[in-house]
Amino acid sequence: MVPLIMVEEFGTNFEKMTEEILAVDNAVRYVGIIDNRGKIHYSKIKEGKKILLSQKEQEVLSADLSVMKLMQGLFDDSLGRVTFMHTVRDKVHQMVYHIDDMMVYVSCERNIDGHKIVEISNKIEPIIIKLIG
Repeated sequence: MVPLIMVEEFGTNFEKMTEEILAVDNAVRYVGIIDNRGKIHYSKIKEGKKILLSQKEQEVLSADLSVMKLMQGLFDDSLGRVTFMHTVRDKVHQMVYHIDDMMVYVSCERNIDGHKIVEISNKIEPIIIKLIG
């Protein structure tokens, strides 16, 4: 698990944003704040949830997300910027919110249906917007 640290370079209270996102629904498992280079600045898993990735795997996933964001940027002129991605895996739902020079990565339990994941996402987005400004 990545240590809980505050990074003021984004001017955002990551702890507050993370806690609000984790409180949206019991299905929310994990929140990570990642910069465009793939560095994890802050992360937290919800109490009582099992950690699915080792520290190294978290770092690799974060680097992969930054590469995906870079690759998707190749189509910004023709399709517009990517602002949100949802990936469904066998064990979790992954949601990534692209905000300027950072990403907010959220994982949720896999056993929820599509309508519920949309409901959760619709609650998370205003939290991010409110705290990012």
